[in-house]
Amino acid sequence: MIHYWAKNLHIATVAFNIGFFLLRYYWMINNSRLAKKRWVRNISVFNDTLLLIAGITLAILISQYPFQAHWLTAKLAGLLVYIFLGSIALTYGRYKSLRIVTGLLALVSVAYIVMVARYRTADIPSASGLF
Repeated sequence: MIHYWAKNLHIATVAFNIGFFLLRYYWMINNSRLAKKRWVRNISVFNDTLLLIAGITLAILISQYPFQAHWLTAKLAGLLVYIFLGSIALTYGRYKSLRIVTGLLALVSVAYIVMVARYRTADIPSASGLF
């Protein structure tokens, strides 16, 4: 029962994280003041905290740990890349062109994370293996 709730919380927070990143990215591209609001950062931090708690809970429940399970190691590596690129895109990028490119690369990295989680392999499946 705990596994069910942890998995659904993890999936929901991932979906929210991706959607909220897209919204913040859109705001950044359009120079919206909303991108700089404190409540935006607070919502993001709250969701990321729930996401981390659910992810750690799931890893413990299924006894899969980084450096033991290669797919989970790849997922965490992809997460670090996503955080790095996303922070440049939304906060630290000096030029808008850099922010746009790093935002797109952050979306590519999150797509990789989702594929790794879905197929539980660090290898990128071929297009024929996706369907």
